Amino acid sequence: MTPNKEDYLKCIHELGQASDKITNKQIAENMAVSAPAASEMLKKLLLENWIEKSKESGYLLTGAGQDQVAQLYRKHRLLEVFLINQLSYSPEQVHQEAEILEHTVSDLFIDRLEILLNFPKHCPHGGNIPQKGQPLVEDYQITLDTIDRPGRYRLVRFQDNEPLLNYMSEHQLAIGDRLAITAIDDFAGTLTLERDGVSLQITTSVARQLFVEAC
Repeated sequence: MTPNKEDYLKCIHELGQASDKITNKQIAENMAVSAPAASEMLKKLLLENWIEKSKESGYLLTGAGQDQVAQLYRKHRLLEVFLINQLSYSPEQVHQEAEILEHTVSDLFIDRLEILLNFPKHCPHGGNIPQKGQPLVEDYQITLDTIDRPGRYRLVRFQDNEPLLNYMSEHQLAIGDRLAITAIDDFAGTLTLERDGVSLQITTSVARQLFVEAC
C-alpha cells in the first residue's frame, strides 16, 4: 500500500461523510489531480479490492478499505495528540506534520505511542481514535449545516484539513466553544453564530465540516 493509495482511500472516506454519491470529479478535485489521473488510480484500487463502485453511490470503500482507513486515522490522530501534548505544536501546525509521519512510522511505533499517551479516545479536532483492529466510529456526527432552527450548541468536532484549520484559527474557533445560532439564511446559504458576544457569519460549506451537540 503506497502513501498515494492511502490518501485516496482517506479521500473517499471523507467525501462519503458529506455526500450521498462520490464521483470521479469530486475525488480529482479533493486530491488536486486531473480527472484522468484520478481514474487511473481508482482502477487500481478497484482491482485490488480496496474500493467498489455502484450506480447509486459511486465509489465506496470495501470492508478491507474501511479497515485500512480506520488504521490510517488511528495513526494520524495519535500522532496529532503526541505532537500537541508532547511537542507543543499548534492545531494549525499539527495536521501537515501528522500527514507526513503517518506514512512513515511503523505499526510497532504507533502501538507504543498509544500506550505512552494512555489510550486517548479523541484527537485534538474531536475525532475518535479507533483502537488497533477496531473500526472507525465517530461519536459526533451532527454537522452544523443540518441545524434548521436557532439555538445553543457546543462545537465538538471539525474536519481535519488545512484550509479549515486555518479558517478556525483566523476566527478563533476551538473545540468546546459554545455557539448560539441566531439566524439561518437558506437562500444565501449562511448561518449567523454568536460566541462570547461576537457575531460570525459562516457559509454552509464551512458549516458542513463542523460538528456540534446541543447544550
